[in-house]
Amino acid sequence: MTQQASTMPILPWHAPLWRHVAAGIRDDRVAHGVLIAGTPGVGKRRFARQVVAALLCRSRADDGRACGACAGCRQFAAGTHPDISRLTPEDKGKTIKVAQVRQFSHALHLTPQYETGRVGWIDPADALSISAANSLLKTLEEPPAGCHIVLISDRVSSLLPTIRSRCQLWTVPAADPATAREWLAEQGVDASQEDDDRLRSPLAVIAHQGDEVDQLLAQWDKDLLRLLARRANPVSVAERAYEAERRLWVDWLYRRCNDLMRASLVGQEDDTAQTNLARAAQRLGPRRLEAWSRRVAEVARMVDSNADWRLVVESVFIELSQQVADATQP
Repeated sequence: MTQQASTMPILPWHAPLWRHVAAGIRDDRVAHGVLIAGTPGVGKRRFARQVVAALLCRSRADDGRACGACAGCRQFAAGTHPDISRLTPEDKGKTIKVAQVRQFSHALHLTPQYETGRVGWIDPADALSISAANSLLKTLEEPPAGCHIVLISDRVSSLLPTIRSRCQLWTVPAADPATAREWLAEQGVDASQEDDDRLRSPLAVIAHQGDEVDQLLAQWDKDLLRLLARRANPVSVAERAYEAERRLWVDWLYRRCNDLMRASLVGQEDDTAQTNLARAAQRLGPRRLEAWSRRVAEVARMVDSNADWRLVVESVFIELSQQVADATQP
């Protein structure tokens, strides 16, 4: 379960449903069994993560969202929260088995470590075999006190009627095309060629374009490693970067800057690419990387300015190149 989405903004087309759900959480009107459904690409898993985060949070915000700062939120973000139990297929595309349901149900009956109670996560609920679904019924009918079980489904009709009837149904709506187009533009996704039907599932649009984004990020990573090894010209590297969507590039730049700083302090990883990054970071050292990180922060603040973006991008790579050169001086 990817936790970072728990503290992300509520998606625009989720807002009406979130207000309803947040009120239920605040007034303790959430059923023990919750079924979160919606067509692929509408963001139901992101919505479900935000629901689970709010249920486990010890100091929720005024809008009902998780605070992101309490001990429970920090553990949730790190994927180490002790009061979450997950039920997923052992192999992708396979069914969830009876034995898995029994282990899941047993875990839900363990004493929670926090007063917020335990949460069960079943994804996708559509993968429950008939026998596994029947095995789950007893837990849904007689759940432990303070426990919530969140089921996620692409096709509610595929679930046993007995499962559906024991859950509070929250259907995540499709996006309005105009809203989706505006939101996608904010994410740096060009949706000008997408028709209205496709735009009703904005996250599917992003997934469709994901391969192209992955290739772009891989090229930037390759350029960065070559620059750190003094095998690339910073102006040439900038040439391949400045035409990209600004926020996407700045997000990548921030993450790589953090990776370098972390590697300079912690050391190498097993992955070859990360090992190369760690070696370069250790050669530079925290002091030089801290100076460069300040420049990265300045660049991020200029993303919506009228500055010459080509020169801005060049400057960040030229400065890094200079830091690398200084670090190699005897």
